[in-house]
Amino acid sequence: MSAGPQSSIRGVERMFKNLRNEMKVTFWLRTAGPLLIKGPDEPGLDPLLPDMCFVRAWQNGESVPYIPGSSLKGVLRSRAEQIVRSLAPDGMEIPDPFDKQQIHDLDRLLRNKLGCEAYYASDPLTQLFGQTYLAGRLRCSDAFPVPGKPLRMNVRNHVAINRITGASQGTALFNPEVVEEGTFEAEISLTNFALWQLKLLGLLLQDLDEGYVFLGGGSTRGYGRVRLENVRIVLRDYRRVLPEEVLLGYQEKEDAVKVSGLRYGRNGFCWETTREGLAWLRDLDVDLVQELKKLHRLQSEMRQRLERVNQGG
Repeated sequence: MSAGPQSSIRGVERMFKNLRNEMKVTFWLRTAGPLLIKGPDEPGLDPLLPDMCFVRAWQNGESVPYIPGSSLKGVLRSRAEQIVRSLAPDGMEIPDPFDKQQIHDLDRLLRNKLGCEAYYASDPLTQLFGQTYLAGRLRCSDAFPVPGKPLRMNVRNHVAINRITGASQGTALFNPEVVEEGTFEAEISLTNFALWQLKLLGLLLQDLDEGYVFLGGGSTRGYGRVRLENVRIVLRDYRRVLPEEVLLGYQEKEDAVKVSGLRYGRNGFCWETTREGLAWLRDLDVDLVQELKKLHRLQSEMRQRLERVNQGG
C-alpha cells in the first residue's frame, strides 16, 4: 500500500542533497529537412553574410554549427506543456511561462522555502524543467556534429509575405543560413527522477522523432524536422540496497516498476543497466494520468500548508 501525501513530502525533504538515481540518454539528431537555429545578430557590415547566420560555437579550435541545449530543452518543454495540460486533472495549477507576473508571484512565494516545499507546491513542468525558484531534474547538453558524418550548409532565399494580403512584400528578402544535411550528438540527463518523468520524456522524444515537434525556427516553412538515431539509455541507482529486478524512482516503494538487467556496476558504487533504442522509455509501465492526479493532491496540500504559514497559522 502506498503511503499518503504527508509521508511523500517527508520523503523528499533532502531531495536536493542526496543523490539517489540518474538517467542519461544519448542519441543522434539527424536532419530530415533544413534546420535553422539563429545565432546572435551580426553587425551587418559584411554584405556577404546571410541575414540569419546559423548559431556556432568553438569545438577543437574550429567554429562549427551546433544545436544549443537550451533550444532542445525549450521545444521539449513546450510539447510537455501541451501533453500535461491535456492529461492534468481539473484544478491543477500550471502557470503560463510567459506570464511574468504569475512567475514573479510564485518566485516570491517559493524562493526561500525548503526544497521539498517548493517542489511539491510547483506544477509538474516546473518539477521537471525548473524555474527561477526551483532547479529542474532535466538537463540538455549542447549537440555538436558527429565526426565523419556529412555536414552541408546552405543559404536559402525567401521573400517576405504580407500577412494581410498573402502576397509578397515588395522587395523584402531575407536569406537564412541552414543546415541542409547534418547529424548532431545530443545528451539528456535526469537526476533524482520520478518514473513519471521518464515516461513523459519518452513520449516527448517519440514526438520529436515522428515530426510532431520541430527544432529551431521556420517550422511553418518546413524547417526543423529531425529524426532520432542510436538512442542509448543508461540508468543508475546509488542506493546500496535495491530490490532485485525493480527500478525505483526517487520515492522508492511508492514509485517502482519491474526492470531486468539491473546489476551492481563495475565501478563498485551504484546499480546500473543499459537500454538500446527509445521503445523501453516510451513504453515504461507508468500511468501518467494517475501520476498527475497524485501530484495534484500533493500540490494542493503543500499550497494550503504554505498559505497557513504565511498567515501565521
